[in-house]
Amino acid sequence: MKKVAIYCRVSSDDQKERDTIDNQVEMLSAYTEIKEHLDVYSNYLDNGISGTIPFNERPGGKELINDAKKGLFDTVLVYKIDRFGRDTLSGLNAVEMLRKYGIEIISVTEPFDLNTPAGRFQFITYLNMAELERNNILDRMYIGATRAAKKGKWMGGIVPYGYIKNNDGYLEINEEEAKTIKKIFDLYTIDKMSGLSIAAYLNSSGILSSCGKGKGKRTKGITGKWRSSSIQRILSSTTYKGIHEYGKNGTRRRDTITRTVPAIITQKQWDEVQLQKEKNSLDCMKNRRNREFLLRKLIKCKYCGRTFYGITYPTRNDVYVCAGKRTEMINTKCINVNVNADMIEDHIWSGCVDILKNYNIHIEELRRIENNKENDSENDIVKLNKLLLDKNLEKTNILTLFRKGIISEKDVTDQINDIKKEETKINKLLSMLNNKIDSKKRESELVESMNSKIEYYKTKLEELTEKEKRKIIELLVKGVTVGYTIAGGKKVVNIEVTYNLVKLETHMDMDLNFL
Repeated sequence: MKKVAIYCRVSSDDQKERDTIDNQVEMLSAYTEIKEHLDVYSNYLDNGISGTIPFNERPGGKELINDAKKGLFDTVLVYKIDRFGRDTLSGLNAVEMLRKYGIEIISVTEPFDLNTPAGRFQFITYLNMAELERNNILDRMYIGATRAAKKGKWMGGIVPYGYIKNNDGYLEINEEEAKTIKKIFDLYTIDKMSGLSIAAYLNSSGILSSCGKGKGKRTKGITGKWRSSSIQRILSSTTYKGIHEYGKNGTRRRDTITRTVPAIITQKQWDEVQLQKEKNSLDCMKNRRNREFLLRKLIKCKYCGRTFYGITYPTRNDVYVCAGKRTEMINTKCINVNVNADMIEDHIWSGCVDILKNYNIHIEELRRIENNKENDSENDIVKLNKLLLDKNLEKTNILTLFRKGIISEKDVTDQINDIKKEETKINKLLSMLNNKIDSKKRESELVESMNSKIEYYKTKLEELTEKEKRKIIELLVKGVTVGYTIAGGKKVVNIEVTYNLVKLETHMDMDLNFL
């Protein structure tokens, strides 16, 4: 009796909606039912996953390989061999990963035996055919898309704000949204407002950033709030002056197709905006103080979860500010406080220096704790494997009772089903514990690989540049959370720092009077 893992994959959202992965599962399950020597262990599904993604990086493929390592099955059943990969290399890599653990591969629609030279040749031929078919499809799609794009049709993706896609597939001006686009350009060139100020103005006026109407509009996850980044994208887009560039960011397309679309603003106003943007950029560079914010992108808000960013001032202390407090976000402003940049950076840097100087001590302590945990996990695995053996013994005893006529067939079925449920739970626990041990091993490897970097930086502590300090902080700091408490009628900043790999967590309270 072969213990079988069923593997199915479909690659597109369209296929997901048509439930073709269910069709694959149905066919393979039916196949195992008519083959008495096949017993299904579990189904491993990759729904909407491209065949070009490495097998061990797909959710279903990764789980299948982990279970193959543990010997939970000895055979993988697929509908077609191209489920492993739509190109020869991907398919070969996937199958070799499985064969390494003694797994047999069976394709329902393609007869081959990987244990023979002829079978391996057949297998590679099937993969080559799948790759050829995929490339032919892509070429036909590319040619068709190019032809349609040159005619000016909208070829998918998010329709730009200010437009809709008509029934013939061309862009048309959305008159209501076009008014907002014209307003944005006027505010920037005539009123000299910044992108941030324009976003705040639109939000306070109740104008949504996307109405979700018209074909081609993205309707899922719309917040309706304008951000300065959205304003800057609009001000830079040539589409609004009537020129759209198709394929500009494509990986397959070698040339960009430029086509005309209905213009919302004039060429003259678009040129004025670009000149204004260049002038603003130069002014910003002149006025900006040269500071490297060491904790950029690392600090998270305790209340809204947004990231803190740094602000420099000419006459007062530089600070980190929660992005949720930005003036463009009307009615959703975060309540968190600003943090003195020098004080929080000094606090966290002192923790990093402690780790650099005492890395071996920290790591030994970590290893001691993790070894105890690993021993506990290994003991639990031994106990669970013994439980599985006990379950097999229970099944044998039940069958013995049935043969002696002591219990009925229904009793056998009920009790065997109960045992199978218990076995499933045990196998899940085993899988979880094995994954936990694997994770700890990877963490140990990372600790070892960091040794050389730690030693290098430790010798340069007195001469590190700000950029090198930032690299060290990124290496050692896992996360920083900022909140505040009220003490004596005053707000006190609470800073919690968690470091990577070492069991060192620091906490700091900072009186706002220092800001």
